[in-house]
Amino acid sequence: MGQKLCISADSHVVESAEFFEPLEKLFGEDAPRMVIADAARGPQLDLRNGKLGIGLSGFFMQNVDFTTPEAMEMRKLGYALARPGCYDVAERLKDQEMDGLAAEIVYPSVIFNLYQIENLDIVKAAFSLYNDWVGDYCKQAPDRLFPLASLQLLDLDEAIKEMERSKKLSHVGVSIAATAPPDRLYSDPFYDKFWEAAQAMSMPMHWHIFTGATDNHGLPFRQAGSALSFAGVMFTIADIIQSGVCERFPGLRFVVTEFETGWVAIMLKRLDWAYIRGGGEKVFGLPMMPSEYWKRNFRVTFEDDPLGIMTRDFIGTSTMMWGSDYPHGDSIFPHSQQVLSEILSDCTPEERYELTVKNVVELYDLPFELEGPDQALLNSIPTPEVKTWRNSMPSRAMMTRV
Repeated sequence: MGQKLCISADSHVVESAEFFEPLEKLFGEDAPRMVIADAARGPQLDLRNGKLGIGLSGFFMQNVDFTTPEAMEMRKLGYALARPGCYDVAERLKDQEMDGLAAEIVYPSVIFNLYQIENLDIVKAAFSLYNDWVGDYCKQAPDRLFPLASLQLLDLDEAIKEMERSKKLSHVGVSIAATAPPDRLYSDPFYDKFWEAAQAMSMPMHWHIFTGATDNHGLPFRQAGSALSFAGVMFTIADIIQSGVCERFPGLRFVVTEFETGWVAIMLKRLDWAYIRGGGEKVFGLPMMPSEYWKRNFRVTFEDDPLGIMTRDFIGTSTMMWGSDYPHGDSIFPHSQQVLSEILSDCTPEERYELTVKNVVELYDLPFELEGPDQALLNSIPTPEVKTWRNSMPSRAMMTRV
C-alpha cells in the first residue's frame, strides 16, 4: 500500500534576525528588533513600546522536556537551536518525511506580537515584509508549503490591498489578531467591507494563539499564562456569531489556531442555551443556533488534545484540523504519527481522514486528490511506539487519563 496522506494545518516559519534589518533602516530606533533583555530567557523581540515579545528559543525547542535544567540552559541559545529545516526548504521537506507529512500550512512566529505596536506604519511595513519573505520561502516547495499572510485591520483599505497582493503571491489565507481592540470589536460594522472582501476572495481568516491586539488576549489575569488563553478567543467567537457577522457573510471562514479544542463544546452548549432561553431568532435576529454557525463558518486546530476528540460529535468533525506546530516547543514533531495513533484511536478511519487530510484540503483547496474511504483506511494504520521523553512524563494526552 502507499504512504499515509497527512497534512499539518498549523506549522511555522521562524523569522530570522536579519528579517528585521529593513525595518531598522526605515524606522530607526522605533523599529522592532531582537534583543537579549534577560540572559536566562535568551533573545526576544523588543516592540519598542515597553513590551517584549515571546522568547525566541521556545520557537525552536520541539520535543524538549521544559522541566529540566538542560532546557533552562537551552533557552539562552536562541537561533543556535534552529533545525536546518527552519530556513533550508530542502531540509524541511526531509523533516516532513520524517514526521509522516505531505504538506503544511505555514504561520509566522516572532511577529505574533506586532499587533500590539501602536505605530501603524511599522505594522504595515513589517507584515508586508513578512508576506514577501514567507512567500519566497514557500515557493521553493509550492505543493508542500502553503503560507498565510499577516494583516492589520486598522486601515481596512490597505488591508484589502495587501490581502489581494498576498493571494497573488499564492498565500492561502490571512492571519489577523485573535482578539480585537477592546474599543472596536469584530462585531463593529467598521469591519464589514473587509469581511466582504475576504469572502469574495475565499481567503480564510486565522486567529492564532498569542496574536491578540492587546496583551494577554485582553484577559485580566496572568497567573495561568497561556493555559487559559482560549478564554480570550471564546469572546471573539461569541462576538462574531451573536452579532450576525456569520449570518451576513456566510462564506467567511475563521480558523481558531493552537488554542486546542477541549473548551469548544461547552462554549457552544452555553451559546446555544442562551439563544434558546433568550428567545432565539426573535431576540438575536439570527435564524440559526450558534453551534450551526460554528459548523459552517469556523474551523479549529488541535495538536494532542484528546478531550476535544472526545467531544468531536458536538464540535463537528468537519470543523477540526490537526497540526504539528513544527518547529515550536509545543510541537509533537517528530512523533506526530505516534501521537495521532494514540489520540485518534477511537475515531473511525473516515473521521481520522477528515481531521488529518480532508478538512484542510477542502478549506484551502490544496492540490491533493481526496481518495475517500480507501485512503481513510490507510490513514488509520497504527504507528509503532517511538521512545521519547514524552513516554516518561505526563504529556497533555497522558494527563487526561490520570
